[in-house]
Amino acid sequence: MYHNQASLRKKILSWFMPLMLLLILVDSTMLHRLAVNALEKELDADLYGSVDDISDYLRLSGLGAKNFEILENASRILLNDDVDKVLYSVTDENGVLLSGSKTLIESSKNKISKTNSKPYFFFIEVNHEKFRVVRSILAIENPSDTQKINIQVAVTLHRRNAIANKILFGIVVPQLILVFVSFLIISISVKKGLAPLSDLQNAVSKRSEQNLSPIDLPNIPEEVFLVANSVNNLMRQLQNLISVQNRFIADAAHQLRTPLAGAQAQLELAELGGNPQILESTLPKVHQSLDRLLHIVNQLLVLAKSQPEAIAMIKMTTIDLNLIAKEVASEMAPTAIQKEIDLGFESSEMPALMIGNAERLKALLYNLLDNAILYTQDGGKVTVAINATISTVELKVTDNGPGVSLEERDKIFDRFHRVMGSGQEGSGLGLAIVKEIANLHGASIAILDEENIRGLQVLVSFNRYMETTT
Repeated sequence: MYHNQASLRKKILSWFMPLMLLLILVDSTMLHRLAVNALEKELDADLYGSVDDISDYLRLSGLGAKNFEILENASRILLNDDVDKVLYSVTDENGVLLSGSKTLIESSKNKISKTNSKPYFFFIEVNHEKFRVVRSILAIENPSDTQKINIQVAVTLHRRNAIANKILFGIVVPQLILVFVSFLIISISVKKGLAPLSDLQNAVSKRSEQNLSPIDLPNIPEEVFLVANSVNNLMRQLQNLISVQNRFIADAAHQLRTPLAGAQAQLELAELGGNPQILESTLPKVHQSLDRLLHIVNQLLVLAKSQPEAIAMIKMTTIDLNLIAKEVASEMAPTAIQKEIDLGFESSEMPALMIGNAERLKALLYNLLDNAILYTQDGGKVTVAINATISTVELKVTDNGPGVSLEERDKIFDRFHRVMGSGQEGSGLGLAIVKEIANLHGASIAILDEENIRGLQVLVSFNRYMETTT
């Protein structure tokens, strides 16, 4: 199945690039702000130097009209700038213009602080153009009094902006180069880092469906080793599953072949003999072989429906196991009577409620009873007992037949296994079906040992369903 998903390499790079760009953006912004702040301090110092020049001139020359005329002419030289436009103004303490730009006075009157006697800076707009302004108060002492003069110098921001843009360019371009180089380095590193995954993918894709041997990838990192190890574990499980299935198919073919061969031999004998008496004696044997064949096929179907993968296809409901056990015991009673076997049933005192599938549980109990009746001698005893505790529902089937040796107990739940020396012809699937159905219901199954008790005791323990009261 094809999944339209980005590669892991692209995902890593897509996670890295936004973070890297965000880091560069924050870093560039901080560096630019620091550089611009330092630039503004330098340019403000130069701007304040112009105020100092005017203050020194007025302090030395005095406040005469002739001196202001000289200042007006000198300012064209002192405040000349090839890039920026420079304005200045000198006013008395009443705001009367003594020298300089009247426009500057009008544009900055809303920014003037009457309480601040120290030099200070601010921005204004003159004819839609932004200016940086410094304002300072000069105190000139006369014999009779002290006269305060307000001095302002304003400059446009062209030089500031040009230098700030150069700083920004000088910061961003190296950062972008760093991003590009980092992207290349990380891209190459990611490609090399993910190379073992590509090797693993190639190793798996080039294999045939018959090759389930472990993948050998030397010198791989731990993370890829864990993936490869998981793949190897899956292959081992598949190999075991295929081996079990192949063995099951071979055993099933063998079991089916025996009654088919018997029926075929009897039919050939009847056909060759041409004697009605031979035909009459042969037909029951053919019927017996076909019955055995049908029984094996039915058992195989029940076993197939009881595999773990079938759990999603069966309906689980709340069941009282007492009712299931009583029903199956009643159905098996005629079979027990034929062998004069005492078939008993003991129900639990409380409801034996559990979550399960009724048909599967009937098959489980049928196979337990069928196995017990088959291996119990004529006139023997078989008992079905249900016991309900707080947390479990227990089903126990007991017989007084020959029992099973310790060596055989680990094998009796295997498919097509028959107890040696029993003299009985079963399908070898009954207890295998019991085990699969028990596993399907999350139940445990055990063979019990009790001293001085002959026969076999099989105990199946289910989780009990707890009723909720409202």
